[in-house]
Amino acid sequence: MKTIAVLCYPDCQILDVTGPLQVFASANQALEKDFYQIKVIGLTADPITTNSGMRLLPDTVFDEVPELDTLLIAGGRGVASQRENQALVGWIKQQAGTVRRIGSVCSGAFLLAEAGLLQGKQVTTHWRCCDLLSQDYPDLNVDFDAIWIKQGRLYTSAGVTSGIDLALALVEEDCGHSVAMDVARELVVFIKRPGGQAQYSTQLQAQQQATGTVAKAISYIEQNLTSELNLEQLADHCCVSERHLFRLFKESISQSPAAYIEDCRLNLAQQLLVEGTLSMQQVADGCGFIVPDNLRRVFIRRLGVTPSEYKARFISSQQGTDS
Repeated sequence: MKTIAVLCYPDCQILDVTGPLQVFASANQALEKDFYQIKVIGLTADPITTNSGMRLLPDTVFDEVPELDTLLIAGGRGVASQRENQALVGWIKQQAGTVRRIGSVCSGAFLLAEAGLLQGKQVTTHWRCCDLLSQDYPDLNVDFDAIWIKQGRLYTSAGVTSGIDLALALVEEDCGHSVAMDVARELVVFIKRPGGQAQYSTQLQAQQQATGTVAKAISYIEQNLTSELNLEQLADHCCVSERHLFRLFKESISQSPAAYIEDCRLNLAQQLLVEGTLSMQQVADGCGFIVPDNLRRVFIRRLGVTPSEYKARFISSQQGTDS
């Protein structure tokens, strides 16, 4: 049995803890046996108050932990004060020499960096924290886009829910692709994203910036990607003129409606291709490109590779960014 533990501390991000641990718990269900033993590690035996206000009861204290297979470090606002906790930082450094794998979720990367484990390595964290991580630890190669990155036995992942992606990748390493996909389906994760896929998508940026009419149009686009979409149709749905809607898009998200639609379809196509189970015709249909030739033209123009080449790049490694 492999013991998987997540280190928690006051004001950590609760999803950094529960997301990955649920993946391993669901893997046990998929395997119909206790392949993983799951533990929550605290600084003390007291309940840990997370960023949500919900409390977690630790299974053990960090300096009394039994032998571990995999150690993950949660992120969250509380990481700032824990960077000054020399006993904890020293323990993390010590664990790195004994565990089979060690990794971070979100801003947990700061604790790995403080322990000197990330020097000269390619790493990632939540996109909001990338600049600070680069500034505080200039010897790191911080990737602002990656969902997760593997560097030998060391893993870093992006913000919050990307911890689920990292955990799925670890399950895939241990149990195979089919088990990882079973877990993804059980958790209703749309797709098991590879490490190299961008964490800060066009849609996320647009959702943050768009309001009012543009937000309404974006919602309609995202719900109807497989249908024919054009400016006239969107303007009619939003009860504005085509010219006015075009101007609002440019002002709000610096894109035309047509460009945003193509971005959404391209992003969805990338995800479906990585899944690896659909034909090119099915991918084209599922994204609204209709025919594989349209899909191919957009991939070459936007990414410089064909859909088949893009698929092969991820499927061949199955580990995203692995060095």
